[in-house]
Parts: sequence; structure tokens; C-alpha cells
Amino acid sequence: MPQNNGENLFKVCAACHTIGKGRLVGPDLSRVYEKREQDWLIKYIRSSQKMVKEGNPDAVALFKEFNQIPMPDNNLSDNEIISIIDFIKATDSKESGTATTTTITEVQKTDTLTTASFVFSNDLLKRGKALFYGYEKFSNGAPSCIACHNIIDESLIGGGKLSFDLTKSYSKLSAAGIGAILANPPFPVMNVALNNKKLTDEEILAITALLQFIDQRNTENSQTSDNNFIFLLMSFVVAMLLIVHIYVVCESKIPSNS
Repeated sequence: MPQNNGENLFKVCAACHTIGKGRLVGPDLSRVYEKREQDWLIKYIRSSQKMVKEGNPDAVALFKEFNQIPMPDNNLSDNEIISIIDFIKATDSKESGTATTTTITEVQKTDTLTTASFVFSNDLLKRGKALFYGYEKFSNGAPSCIACHNIIDESLIGGGKLSFDLTKSYSKLSAAGIGAILANPPFPVMNVALNNKKLTDEEILAITALLQFIDQRNTENSQTSDNNFIFLLMSFVVAMLLIVHIYVVCESKIPSNS
């Protein structure tokens, strides 16, 4: 087995994971081999969802902690998975414990600030919509997002059903997570669709802007709907109380026949 096989295989993992640079879509994998037994890691990396469905407590806890985003199954041999673990060990060994801890803390703070302060312009949002719906072609020939994905957007009804609904993807993944997945897709179908058709940095930014806008707008609409429902419910309760009160008052004024 080539010495750099683990490094090459980890390139797919890097869409969702870092080694010593903080959490992304999934957990930071630094020292993961110290937290879990090798047999557990092999099973989890091959099919995390199988372990979740079987009720493995650690797998279920990870699934819930990371927004219930399913990790794609991997058709890797035991030796290939072990080579990935060895690559993580080798990467960890390059950093001292103190330096690694500092790096993780700094990166996590930076990611939080970047996500919170990600502000898009109207032009960027318009381009994101055009790319997502296919009105504008991707530079390297990638298919439009709407071919496989759906978003709840007032400007269009329906969309692709072959993959995830992306309406709430920004809340789940953040700008960093969306960017990592678009740059290096970990999902097999998406990987094939974007093979030799990678999105440019500007295109990734535009799609991210759209997904942030859609997520925030639907959250605001949901909150408004909840408030309207509460208002209508309270109005109904008040009306019923008034009706009961009027009924009681009227009954008290009707003379008894006895």
C-alpha cells in the first residue's frame, strides 16, 4: 500500500472534517483514535448510519450533536480505513499538544466570527439564484443545483427530489461547511456530478449567499406564522370566554318557573 494512500483517501473526508483545526460539518478528527477503538472507527467510517439504526449510543450521540446530517457510507477496505487513521495520527504527531490546542481554539473562534458576519450583497444573491436554478451556467459545466435539490423559495415551486432539501442547510452547516462540501463533495452522487466540473470560489460564495438568505427568510416566516397562530388562538380563547360569560349572565336573568 502506498505510504500516502491515507492522505489521498482523507481528501474526501476533508469536505466535512479537519485534523486539529476545529469542527466543520462533522467533528474534528484530531486524536479520534484515542477516543474510540479501531474496530469501532472502522465500522463507523464504513457506515455510520447502520450503527445509528442499530442504536449504538456513541453513534447516535454524534448523529444528534452534528444536526443529524448523515455521514455518507464508504466502500473502503479495513486496510484503507486504517491508512486514514494512520494519516490522522501522523498529522497529529507533527504538532505538539500545546500548539494543537491553541490552533483549535483560534480556528473555532475564527469560524464562528466568519459565519456570524457573512453578509451578502444583492448582486451576489442574484447570481446565487441564477446559478442554483440554472439561469446562469457554472463556469466548468456543473449541472444546476435545482436538478437534484429543492429549496422553499417564493420565486419557484418545486425542484429536484434526488437529494437533500437545502432550505435549512445554512443553519446546519454554516458558511464554512457549505463551502467545504461544494469544493470537495463527500457524497458519491454529487462527487460524480461535479467530477472535473468544480465550482469556482466566486460560484461557491454566491450559492452560499442564496442558502443563507433562504434559511433566514424561512426562519423569519416560521416565527411570524407561529406568532399569528398564537394570536388567533388567544383571540379564540377570549371569544369563547366572552360567550360563556354572556350565557351565564343571561341564564341568571331568566326567572325560574318554579
